[in-house]
Amino acid sequence: MPPKPLILVVDDDAPILLLMRTMLREFGFDTVDAITGAKALEAARRSPPDLVLLDRNMPGMSGDEVVSALRAEPALASVPILILSGAPIEPDELRRLGADGAVLKPFDVTALVETIRKHIA
Repeated sequence: MPPKPLILVVDDDAPILLLMRTMLREFGFDTVDAITGAKALEAARRSPPDLVLLDRNMPGMSGDEVVSALRAEPALASVPILILSGAPIEPDELRRLGADGAVLKPFDVTALVETIRKHIA
């Protein structure tokens, strides 16, 4: 049996992390989570994920800064990154950030899973 895709979920809201972890595992993904940008970078370096779901608005290191840091590391530069945001993000802004897509909060579970699968296929 092939290994399950690994999704790194980054959000400063612990209940959101728990919800995402539970939901993604139900859909056949393995997850690792981080509550800060710095912890996200540590987790990604330790075990490169197949995709990163990243909250944009976090205290300390913002989601935008995490994207830049991941893109600067050769081993992580091509990992798909989906931004979780409470506000829509224009395609030009996503390209400028270096992100592969955005998921609007609150999210539709089916649409989120389809978007994840599209980016790791």
